[in-house]
Amino acid sequence: MVLKLRKNGVLLAAGVLACVAAATGAPTATQAAAQAPAPASAHAPAQAPARTPAQRAALEPLSDTTDRGFLRELLASVNNYRSLHGVPPVKLDKRVTRYAKSRARTVSSYEALAEAHKGLDHKYGENLFWYSSARKNRLAGSVAVKEWYDESAKYDFDAAQFSRDTGHFTQLVWKGSTRIGAARVSGKGDRWRESYVVVDFAPPGNVVGAFKENVLPPKGDRR
Repeated sequence: MVLKLRKNGVLLAAGVLACVAAATGAPTATQAAAQAPAPASAHAPAQAPARTPAQRAALEPLSDTTDRGFLRELLASVNNYRSLHGVPPVKLDKRVTRYAKSRARTVSSYEALAEAHKGLDHKYGENLFWYSSARKNRLAGSVAVKEWYDESAKYDFDAAQFSRDTGHFTQLVWKGSTRIGAARVSGKGDRWRESYVVVDFAPPGNVVGAFKENVLPPKGDRR
């Protein structure tokens, strides 16, 4: 999904991407996209100007701008939304954060979200967020988390299954995920000032067949 908007006359663009895991061992996102039925697949990559594979691979990764303030604010935002659904908070894991930093470096080496979840370790679930504008920015983690949570308005708790429109939300509040790692990279991209936010979840969510017990309705919603 790609979002485009203007604010104070400045063109902004943002993209989000989440993956789905299979019940039989949580394959990589590339495998999940091939194995799952049409609606239960990873989001389509954000659209970007066409490049040859050689040109895309030649992009320099953006600089790591992950700091304590970013991690603290992002973790608080994630756990605030999880609390609305009565699921336990996740803990920030140093090892998973190191992995998220490597993922952010990789993903930012390609246009927008074109690299998607290629190469993702099957031990993790992953939410990606990309933001681009004409102005220098270091995106707050809570901005990405809110975009992911806002998908909850489209989620059918009675059907309890993966949807390409709600995959970030379901991973965000997935009860069985207990640890996260997060990272941010920022800098001058090929055309714009860009930021990427990567959050990896362990154990992974969006497991086919396990949505009913892991994606709970908001507290007070009796279903």
